[in-house]
Amino acid sequence: MKTTLAKLISTLGHPFLTVPVFVVFLLFSIEPTRQAIYLSLLIIGGIFVPIGLKTLRGVRKGTYTNLDVSDQAQRQKWFIATTILLLVVTVIIWLTGQDRTLRLAVACALMLLVTAQAVNMRIKASMHLAFHVFLGLLILYFNWTAGILFLMFAPLLAWSRIHLKRHVWKEIVVGVMLGTVLGTAFWLLS
Repeated sequence: MKTTLAKLISTLGHPFLTVPVFVVFLLFSIEPTRQAIYLSLLIIGGIFVPIGLKTLRGVRKGTYTNLDVSDQAQRQKWFIATTILLLVVTVIIWLTGQDRTLRLAVACALMLLVTAQAVNMRIKASMHLAFHVFLGLLILYFNWTAGILFLMFAPLLAWSRIHLKRHVWKEIVVGVMLGTVLGTAFWLLS
């Protein structure tokens, strides 16, 4: 029962679910519909679809142990492709003069990913917690109640990652710190 609950919580807090949902919600909140559709397709189609397919293919081939890419060495290769795609999308967003808040959020997400990749050489930081805290702080910027509610899920997410043996506490703390630093950077630069 605990493992089933941990899997559910981990899935609900997976960055491949939370980030696209946040992106679509944010874009349709701050942009005209046509622009929100364009940007949603750019971000989801330019990053999440290719990385999702790469991850699925990697799991099927045995390149990745699981969909979380939990193995530290396997994660380094995954980071490279993800970072390149996020960099391309970030450049497009900046060069096309999109909303300043969006440009800043995407740039901070890119910095989070690059920093996590560097940190991963020494410790496998929890990307679930890094992106959860980062998104929580972004949501807090737009809506205090929603942001606090979102952040209140973090302890459950941390527990699930520990219970599933995907991380140890040190890796959870590093993930939380990464998300906090880049989420705070977004606030300070806004």
